[in-house]
Amino acid sequence: MVFAPSSLILTNYFLPLSEALAVIGVFVQPRRLGLINGFITLLVWSLVGFVIAANWFGVLPIFLFILIPASALVAWRSTCLAPKLINGEATLKLYAQDGFKWGVITGLVFWTFSISTDVFAAGSALMGADFFQVLEYFFKISIPITLLLGVVGAIHSIVFYYFNHWLVVNYS
Repeated sequence: MVFAPSSLILTNYFLPLSEALAVIGVFVQPRRLGLINGFITLLVWSLVGFVIAANWFGVLPIFLFILIPASALVAWRSTCLAPKLINGEATLKLYAQDGFKWGVITGLVFWTFSISTDVFAAGSALMGADFFQVLEYFFKISIPITLLLGVVGAIHSIVFYYFNHWLVVNYS
């Protein structure tokens, strides 16, 4: 039998409060919060991509190779941080640092793969580049974009901290 949170307390008033809260806490689980955050990330950035793109068919590879893994990363990190949030141990600083860290790691992975293929590919921007030109590309393009992805990750984490906090407070 499934109970709504308010009806559980009202109809089963003979349960001890701790037992009633334990049953209600089932509605807010770490995995569920992670899946909600991953789905929201996928949905919002998909809508942004479709609005910006002139040709929606050209956006599909970006969805497959960047957006779906990024949404899976958001879901995984949200699932890992959710127990601390549910127990009241999570802070905004923890979420911001975690988002920045994983944004930078994601940026390093994507830019490392892109620069390694650009260096060996014919007809790319780095074709025929010497060592110092590759370093210039790395310091002028790769590092700033990686740090920008870290800031985007921190902003995502801050937004999800407030959203998840709201979910935990209202539905547990």
